[in-house]
Amino acid sequence: MIEGDDLQRLKHLKTTYPKPVEGEVIPITFIDKHEVFAGWSPQLKRTVYKHDYAETTGLKRVREVILLEVYNWLLDGISFIELSETELEQFKEVLEIYNENGGEIVYTRKREKQRMINYFRLVESVSYKSDVKKTTMAEIL
Repeated sequence: MIEGDDLQRLKHLKTTYPKPVEGEVIPITFIDKHEVFAGWSPQLKRTVYKHDYAETTGLKRVREVILLEVYNWLLDGISFIELSETELEQFKEVLEIYNENGGEIVYTRKREKQRMINYFRLVESVSYKSDVKKTTMAEIL
């Protein structure tokens, strides 16, 4: 049962750009992948994403990134996850296994050396199986 205090604790996971701490997981569904330019905007004091390099004037630390568009089941809406090339490869491996076997993709982050990296896992989805017996109406009556 989720109580009021639990909702406050999960608030940082219910955002457009979630950053879970190590051990927290967000169930996601993959929608699309975008290759964009990211840069720090001193005026807005946040990272801004642009599709064209010409639009990055005035931004600092401009770099090319992969932006995953996912459905965040905790937010009940769309979220975006910025990935490096190695993180994208790890995501593709998980997505391939998901396409073959099904399940649920969860997004988390883990510490690797001094950095936190994005990490994806596949967990078994909870499904209820029941034994169905073939009977006729005459047998029931």
